[in-house]
Amino acid sequence: MPADSTEKPSEGLVVLAGPGTTHPETGKLIPNPCKEGDLILLSEYVGEKVDYCGDKHAFVSASEVLGVFDGGSPVVGSFKPLQDRVLVKLQDAATETSSGIALASESTDEPTQGEVIAVGEGLVTSQGDLVPPGITVGESVIYGKYTGTMVFIGGVEYKVVSASDCLAKW
Repeated sequence: MPADSTEKPSEGLVVLAGPGTTHPETGKLIPNPCKEGDLILLSEYVGEKVDYCGDKHAFVSASEVLGVFDGGSPVVGSFKPLQDRVLVKLQDAATETSSGIALASESTDEPTQGEVIAVGEGLVTSQGDLVPPGITVGESVIYGKYTGTMVFIGGVEYKVVSASDCLAKW
């Protein structure tokens, strides 16, 4: 992917939030994980952008929100991913193999592994039950090359990926 086509996450303050959505088959209410006053992180290209009373707003589905900053402070320790998403601190690219052979530094591939810093509560089933993601904070994961959204929190680069996009953990 060209560097200029990657998503640029943005923060926003929730000014109004509904109760959630009704599952189309069961009629069960799937609760909205966001509430009025939450500071949220979302991908740049989501939602319907509108100008209202001179302020920029966006109508966004809760499923498009990457996570919430508890306490309204955009720091990594307060970030809670939503659904089955995990916040991954990217692993530095290797400069040599385990046997000491130097690796070329010209590779522009983004890292595809790192340490899990925060984990969402999980996905909600059609019956309204919560299914935890099966990944815990502190584990290392490998995820698909073009999955997730790159984010910067406190000047450090992280990636938010779905647990289902994680190929391995240890």
